[in-house]
Amino acid sequence: MSHPVYPTRSFIRFTAKSQLTADLAGHAVPAFVNRSGAIDQAIEFQPAEDGVGAYCDVFQASGDCLDEALLLRVAQAMFDPDQHPEVYRPYPTAAAAAAVEADLAQAMVNAYKQASLEQRQSVVEQFNALLNS
Repeated sequence: MSHPVYPTRSFIRFTAKSQLTADLAGHAVPAFVNRSGAIDQAIEFQPAEDGVGAYCDVFQASGDCLDEALLLRVAQAMFDPDQHPEVYRPYPTAAAAAAVEADLAQAMVNAYKQASLEQRQSVVEQFNALLNS
């Protein structure tokens, strides 16, 4: 009988951060992964859909970098057991756990991008209000 496998939160964060880095850079970002003593695996994170979309347009043009504090807040929310109990469940295979990791990493990327855009919009509105005063 095989042992149950749990999704790895650090790998979810790593995947999300690597994807966000590729999106901001606008080009592929290589990464090497060593999980559970396995042989290093090379992964290449590609920028999202040709680097288009509001997030990529705004943040690539401004040259902004990844907001680590925001990413931490998003990760904390994503790993709340009440929000995403699937992170804390055992899975029968490594492939099943990897699917959960991939889904949550993508959800983290989407949440980070949305929060970044909302932060940026709030700052722009505040500056516009000051200019119009």
